[in-house]
Amino acid sequence: MIFYQLRDSILTSPAKRDKIILANLLLSLAVNIFLWLALILVLGTRGQYIILGYNMYFGISAFGPWYNILLIPILSLLVIALNFSLSFYLYLKEIILSYFLASTALILNLLLLVSALVIIYVNI
Repeated sequence: MIFYQLRDSILTSPAKRDKIILANLLLSLAVNIFLWLALILVLGTRGQYIILGYNMYFGISAFGPWYNILLIPILSLLVIALNFSLSFYLYLKEIILSYFLASTALILNLLLLVSALVIIYVNI
């Protein structure tokens, strides 16, 4: 019951016409698509195990299969879904909070992109 009310409020939200929220949504989705493509195309062709973690003090800190690196874009996609759902839901009540949720989704996606690029750099 609550799920359907949330879904209806998201589908009828006027936040879909807000340019700031839509720009953040489109940029977040573009970063997520780039994450998927970069990780699959570069590290998907590697061998069995790749470097998953790197520490500047100790060096390599984690090894694993290449598909474990896909947790980064999956986490990114979950953050996009959660933040923009809440942003659409809260738009009429708190516009500033919905802007904050939309912008933090983009910032977190950019940070995850940087971490993925560092892992790609370490593995090449």
